[in-house]
Amino acid sequence: MNKKEIAHLESINAFYEKGDYMDRLMIEREMEIIARYAKPNASALEVGCGDGYSTERLLPIFPTMEVVEPSTKNIELLHRRLPGLPVHNALLEDFQTEKRYDRILFLNVIEHVEDPVASLVQLSRLLRDEGLIFITAPNCMSLNRRAGFQMGLLPTYEQMAPKDIEVGHRRLYTVDMMRDHCEQAGLKVLEMKGLYLKPLSERQMIELGDAAVRAFHQLGEDTPQYCASLLAIATKKYY
Repeated sequence: MNKKEIAHLESINAFYEKGDYMDRLMIEREMEIIARYAKPNASALEVGCGDGYSTERLLPIFPTMEVVEPSTKNIELLHRRLPGLPVHNALLEDFQTEKRYDRILFLNVIEHVEDPVASLVQLSRLLRDEGLIFITAPNCMSLNRRAGFQMGLLPTYEQMAPKDIEVGHRRLYTVDMMRDHCEQAGLKVLEMKGLYLKPLSERQMIELGDAAVRAFHQLGEDTPQYCASLLAIATKKYY
C-alpha cells in the first residue's frame, strides 16, 4: 500500500465534495458515447469513482459493474448516491482478483496516477480478450489552449490551469501521447474521440449556456486533437 499516494488522493477530495457543473456535463457526454458499446451481461469495472456521479450513470449501462477506489472520502461521496454499492477500497496496483472484465472504465484518472503506463498494463491484465478499455484525459492542445498560447497567456501547452492543480492533475495529454502510452502498455487504440470542442474559456462557455456547451460536446467527436478532453477506446494488442 502506497500511503503517500493515498494521502495525496484524500487531499484533493474537496474538489469532488463541492462538485463541478461543467465536469458533470462532460461526464454525461462520456456516457452517451460509452453506451454505444454496451454489451448484454457484460462484466465491467470502474477504476476511480470521484464523487460517484459517473458511477450513478454507468450502472444503467453496466448493471453488475464493480468499482475500485482508493480514497475512503470518495467512497463516502459515492455511497451518498448509491448506498450499499460494493467498492474495492484499493489502489489499482494493489487490486487483486481472478476476474477479467469485458469493459473497463478509466475515466479522468490517467492524468492523476504516478505511472500511467504501469496503470494501463495493470488494466490490460484485468481485461478479457476482445474487451474494451475507455480512457479519458484532458488535452493540453485543445482549441482554447492553442488560442491562449498564441495570445501569450500560456507559456507552454503543458502549463497547468488552476483547476488542474486543484484537482491534482500530474500531467495533461495529447492525442499522440495517449496513443504512445497505450502502445507502451501493450494496448491498441481502436478509436480516438474528442469530447468537447472548447473555443473559449470555461467562464465564457458557461455564459453561453447548456445548449451551446452540449452542441460543442457533439461537434468535437471527430476532431479530438482540438478538444478539451480525449476519449481513447482501446483493447489488448495481443491475446
